[in-house]
Amino acid sequence: MAYTTSLIAQTVFGNERIQHWRWTADAATGVVTTGLDYIYNINTACQSCSTAALKFAINELCAGTASVGSVGVSGAASGDEVLVTVYGR
Repeated sequence: MAYTTSLIAQTVFGNERIQHWRWTADAATGVVTTGLDYIYNINTACQSCSTAALKFAINELCAGTASVGSVGVSGAASGDEVLVTVYGR
């Protein structure tokens, strides 16, 4: 895995699971596996980013291959830190 991840909190709202993460890039591209069966949406906030080229692909790997419950990240610089809220089931 090319990213260091920390699950800050998770909760259940109705039939939806919500997770709050802190992701730190160790490489330009990487995949974060959330453990969810399917991701509906994510919200991101750069905590410390040296690039504005971050791209996120939900339920996919960086190359576009389907990977349900994962988020593919590209365009990061080493050390970029992103706060991510993941909504899924």
